[in-house]
Amino acid sequence: MKKFIPILLFGIFLSGCSALSPVLELAFTSTPQPPSRTLTPVPTVTLIPTQDLFATSTSTPITFTPTDTPFLPEQPPTGTPTPLPTFGPPPNLPSADYLTPKNEGFLAVLISNNVIHWNEGPCMPRNVKISAFVEDLVDTEDVVLFMRLREKKNTLNVTEWGAGAIMVRGDNGAFNYDVRTWNIRRYYYFKDAWLEYQLVAVNENREVIGRTQIYDRNISLVRCMPVQ
Repeated sequence: MKKFIPILLFGIFLSGCSALSPVLELAFTSTPQPPSRTLTPVPTVTLIPTQDLFATSTSTPITFTPTDTPFLPEQPPTGTPTPLPTFGPPPNLPSADYLTPKNEGFLAVLISNNVIHWNEGPCMPRNVKISAFVEDLVDTEDVVLFMRLREKKNTLNVTEWGAGAIMVRGDNGAFNYDVRTWNIRRYYYFKDAWLEYQLVAVNENREVIGRTQIYDRNISLVRCMPVQ
């Protein structure tokens, strides 16, 4: 009986060890680690702004109100008028030499018509273009135009000579000037008058190198009288 008890205890011990073997295996078995991997970055996507391919641009209309420039009658100026730039005779020369009846240094003097009208009404033309051709085109610096008015019925009624206007040099060698009433002194006192004029050519030193005669009866200044 005493031998049986140790044998029984040994059997119980063996059965207990067999029951603990799964637990011991778990205790001494290493925990598996997940495999390492390199993450691929997600590409960045740039969004394209939404655009209506069928949209049409609408232009902003520009509106304006046309204005008509009325015909202004040429009345006597009130106050100080604004004439075209005028220039006096070249210095250091006797003024009497400018308006003497000589004709030298000029090839031709042409005019566009023979009358200038002023005052309101349909009378035309309202200007005269004067063109001059000089002999010495190289040395001629300027051509100066002098003008005055003389009444036809009373020839003693005459204005003083103007200061002189510089004519415009053209591409063809001519010197031109467009004469209008505001270029003429005291024109509004004359109903029918002669426009007398003379041209003087000067060099760069303001020395006279040519002059025309005084043209006294080829351009008329006439007041337009509208029909009542």
